[in-house]
Order: sequence, then C-alpha cells, then structure tokens
Amino acid sequence: MQAVAREKSTYLEGFESAPAASARWLADLNRRGIDAFEARGFPGPREEAWRKTNLRPVTEHHFPVAEGQGTAPAELIERLGDLGECHRLVFVDGQFSSALSDLEGLAAGLTVAPFSEYGDSAPTHLTDRLASRADIHWHPFAALNTAFFADGAYVHVAAGSLIEKPLAITHITTPEADGRAIYPRVLVDAEDGSEVRVVERFIGDAQTGAMVCPVSELFAGERTILDYSRLQEDGIATINIGTVNLTAQAEASLRGAFVGDGGRLARLDLIADLEGEHGEIDCNGIYLTEGRQFTDFHNWFNHRVPNCYSRQRFKGILQGRSETIFDGLVKVFEGAQKTDAVQENRNLVLGKRSLAHSNPRLEIYADDVKCTHGSTVGELDQEAYFYLRTRGIDAAGAQGMLTLAFAGEIVDMFRVSGVRDHVRKVLMRRLGVEDDDIGDIL
Repeated sequence: MQAVAREKSTYLEGFESAPAASARWLADLNRRGIDAFEARGFPGPREEAWRKTNLRPVTEHHFPVAEGQGTAPAELIERLGDLGECHRLVFVDGQFSSALSDLEGLAAGLTVAPFSEYGDSAPTHLTDRLASRADIHWHPFAALNTAFFADGAYVHVAAGSLIEKPLAITHITTPEADGRAIYPRVLVDAEDGSEVRVVERFIGDAQTGAMVCPVSELFAGERTILDYSRLQEDGIATINIGTVNLTAQAEASLRGAFVGDGGRLARLDLIADLEGEHGEIDCNGIYLTEGRQFTDFHNWFNHRVPNCYSRQRFKGILQGRSETIFDGLVKVFEGAQKTDAVQENRNLVLGKRSLAHSNPRLEIYADDVKCTHGSTVGELDQEAYFYLRTRGIDAAGAQGMLTLAFAGEIVDMFRVSGVRDHVRKVLMRRLGVEDDDIGDIL
C-alpha cells in the first residue's frame, strides 16, 4: 500500500482529499481530467513542444487550488471599466462574482451564465460541448484544468442572433491566491448564422505568485462571425499557462486578438481547427515583455477541409532581459485543396539581453495550396531613429514613435474598439510615451 501511495502525484492527492463537485456531470468530468493528468504527467525537457519552456517554477512547487474567493483590491475593480461599454461576467480566484458582474439587458438569443448557476440541470448544449475540444490526453495543463475547475463561463448564441454589445469575461487573481492555483474555464457556442464579440481578460495583484491554468473552447457554427479577444495582463509574479481551442464550420469567420503582457511565465497553446469549407480563422497578436518575463505562444492551425483561409500575425516587443517564443504550425491535411494560409512573426528587440525565439512551420499533405510563413528578429531602424532625433525629438520619444509604428499594424486589426483603445494605452505606458500626439500613430 505504501508503494501505491508514493506513485500518486501531489495533484492526485489534492484531488482525492477535496470534496467532489455537487453536480454529477461536473464530478465525472473532473475525474476524467485527473485520470488524464496522472497518465500524462508534466512534460519533460525532451518533449519538442515544451523544450524551450522552463517549467521548473511549476514542477518544483505544488500549487493547491485556491480556497474560496479572495477580496479583489480596489485598483483591480477599477480596471473592469478599461474596455468601455460591454456586458460583464467576472470571476474572482476562479469563482463567479455576482457583485462585480453586470449582465443586465442581454440581447435576445444570448445566454451568459456561470456553470454554477445550473447545478445538476446544465443544458445539453453545455454538457455536450464542454471539454469536447480541449485535449486532456495531449495537454497536461488542460488536464489539470479539467480536473480542478469548479465554475466557468457559458456563452451561447442562438442561431441567427446578432449581438452588437461585446461581452467581457474577466478573471481576477487576488492576494489570497498567493501560492495557489486557479483554473478558469470558458465555453462559447455561436450557432449557425449568429454574430458575437467576446473578450476574455486576466488581471491580478502584482505581488501574487499564483498559477493560473485557463482553458477556453470556442465554436463558430456555419456562417457565423465570432470575434474573440484574449488579454493576458496578470500580475508580474503570476504564472499563466493555458489553452484556447477555436473551431470554425463552413463559411464561418472566427477572428482572434491576443495580447501577452503580464506574468513572469506565460504560455498559450492556441489550437485552431477549420472544419467546414470556406471557413476562415484570422488571429493577430502582440506580446510585450520586460525585466525577466518569459512569454510563449504556441499556435497549431489545422486545415482539415478544402477552400479554407487562415492568417496568423504575431509581433513581439522585448525589453530588459526578457525572453519570448513564437512557435507556429500550419498543418494542411490530405484533401484540403485550395488552402490559403499565412503565418508571420516579427520581433523587435529593445533590450540588449533580450532573447526572441521564432519557429514558424508548415506541414502540408495536399498539392494545390498557397501557404507562406516568415519571421524576423531585429532592432530599431537606426536611420529612422537618427532622422527623428535630428528633428528635435528626444531619445525616448523617437524610440516610442518607432515602436508604436511597429505595433500599430497589429493593433489596427483588433476588431473590438474597446480592446483596440485599451491596448494602445498599454503600449504607451509600457514604452513610457506620455505625448498623446505620439500615441496617435496607432
């Protein structure tokens, strides 16, 4: 018996000692998650997909699940208004906060609710879709999330519904979660012919050393328009490792905007599947690092059927001794003729000891496709910098103008105006640009 006990991970021991979920459907799902994690375990340094991601801050420390809902500091609550007019669903340390949420006046056809609202009577749409895309046998952190999440956001858009007002789902990490783990979960199901905009955001206290492991699954039915923005703005001591799973059916347009800003160690695995002809997935992202931050974007785009379109454009701005990874794969399956795919990664290195890794890849099993990829890692254009300096612009202003111009192409592609305006302010703050005229470059 002692030998058996030693083979259990601390996460399994934590799972078995915690009270089971009250809803049967959730308890069964949690069990599948911990079983998958026990079989899979954390990835080792020899696994290619994880080779450059230093997981020692995760594997050398056990993060038990956050106990209850902490108190969100006032400065974090104030940030809920950063994105302008939108519906608001807020989770604090992984638990729904009705006091901070605002779901008044939802349009007809739009359902927004925490999982916990349903108990044992969760709708079939929810139970059928949830965990149907996040591969818990492949991704260890998706397995951990599936094992331990107790609540989450459910967004359902009925067929033919056009939802104009964006929905912001915010995950707040409080100081009470220091040294603990939080498992946010989001499911968005946009049925045929609908249109919706969803923003998911992570914010937290600067001193809180929590581990946040989110999983988001988004389904775009036939002829839908689904805009999804993800703003990872955790506190600087936080670890955020998660997955986003995008699925587009025929003639769907699924657009993604991604921002990596906070956290000491952040990794996102973005898995996009094109499953219906004439579907498109267009994802644009920007990541900003400073100090000793580490940010990692791993993108997996799968063209499974013919006549589909995908775009990936990601840019990095590195300061201090920070390190970034962009690793993107476009996979064209056999029979997926007329695929049109572009993958770009550009990095601007501002710190002398910053390090950017870029690895775009193509894997093609069809013979009538148009697929390109490219990457660059470079410094500021010294001729342009010198020109601005000769026009009386100080060094910080010249660097700010050139960096904002570099980022502007991506920010302009963000479709939700509240997100676009917010990211512009984040960039100006990060670059120390106080002159609004310079900020207007974006």
